[in-house]
Amino acid sequence: MAERRSKSNKKFMVLSALGIFMVVDSHTFTALNMFGDYIPYNSFFMPMFVFISGYFNKVDNSTKLLPYFGKKIKNLLVPFVGIAAIVYGLQQLTYVIKGVDTIPLSGWYLQYILQRVITVGAPFLIAEPMWFVISLFATLIVYAILKKFLYKIWNSYVMFVLFSALNVLVVYLAKTYDFETIEYFLVPLKVMFFLPFLELGVLYRNHLEKKHDSIPAGGKIGLMALMLIINAVRTMYLPIGYDLAFDALDELSGFTSPYLVTPLVSSLVGITFWLTLVTLIGKPVYESRFVNYMSCNTFWIMGLHVVFFNLLNCILLAIDEYVTPLLYFDVEYFQGSEWYYWEISPDFKLVYVFFGVIGPLFVKWIFDLICTPFYKLSGRKKKQQQPVQPVQPIQPMQPVQPMQPVQPMQPMQPGQPGNPAS
Repeated sequence: MAERRSKSNKKFMVLSALGIFMVVDSHTFTALNMFGDYIPYNSFFMPMFVFISGYFNKVDNSTKLLPYFGKKIKNLLVPFVGIAAIVYGLQQLTYVIKGVDTIPLSGWYLQYILQRVITVGAPFLIAEPMWFVISLFATLIVYAILKKFLYKIWNSYVMFVLFSALNVLVVYLAKTYDFETIEYFLVPLKVMFFLPFLELGVLYRNHLEKKHDSIPAGGKIGLMALMLIINAVRTMYLPIGYDLAFDALDELSGFTSPYLVTPLVSSLVGITFWLTLVTLIGKPVYESRFVNYMSCNTFWIMGLHVVFFNLLNCILLAIDEYVTPLLYFDVEYFQGSEWYYWEISPDFKLVYVFFGVIGPLFVKWIFDLICTPFYKLSGRKKKQQQPVQPVQPIQPMQPVQPMQPVQPMQPMQPGQPGNPAS
């Protein structure tokens, strides 16, 4: 997760930055709610992250699985553990400020964390959005194994249809069985749920992107309008409009629509709408260093934004206790919950959004400042440890052979062809 690099694919840079902004906005109960009344965030944004991963996925029959697995462990699981450690430390800090008991890393608590990771996917309630990292890792591993061994008969269109059928099956199982029944099957079920969106990313890169980009501006606006109309028509056949969305995807417990295909269709509509919008109007921010930094550090924002909501509440708590009482600030509710928001006005939600985005990026910036010298030192050591190739001795030049004397031309005899005298 390195992070200061400049992403070359600006379209997907903006798309991933928008996606993580939506995650933060949704957890403030939609401070901005960009087009959320028509395309709810929770109807597409997690599948959209998988779609983005699929776009950059290059697994084929030549992929060496063990190095590939090692790369994914390094890029996903190692940052997951590191961010979880930071979350734990900041969580205990908020407990001290709130005046509640801290939780030591005892044996039973470590067992509790492990159980949450292998079931829901998140180590702590305050870092619940981190469940996605475990699901994405498992999805990429399963996809790589399947494509490696089925590459000769692999057809992206056919596989997308098959994976879509698995997606519908998962929705059926989640609606049929309660959480306790499927708790230890959540990760494989979420893999099945996400596989069609991974394949969709591959399909888009290989077959659809050029066609999509070539659509004129008016056509792109028409395509976005079509997505809005599709959702408007769909809401006419749902008990409530928000049934387009599916909350609590970490537990697979938010499928409220009576139609099993709703999550799949909602995801395709949302991805198409926002991908088209970015293609249409995203260029003004393609060179934004801030958007690039957001896009490079989505996992940090995903893992830490709720922590910074709580740190903001700690500041409000201090103001309430030592400066002036804050109207409607519920101290007891905050002490008992890590998902409390001061509902003084809708406008104050923007402050939570600001803390949820800027706070994690600030922590990452500090982390980079601390670790960069070690990275440079490690890089120099690696260069020093590389064996120096011996210089090949220069071969002596071969002596130049003396030139043979040129033989004089024999005079042409009269009567020979080519003799002008003949």
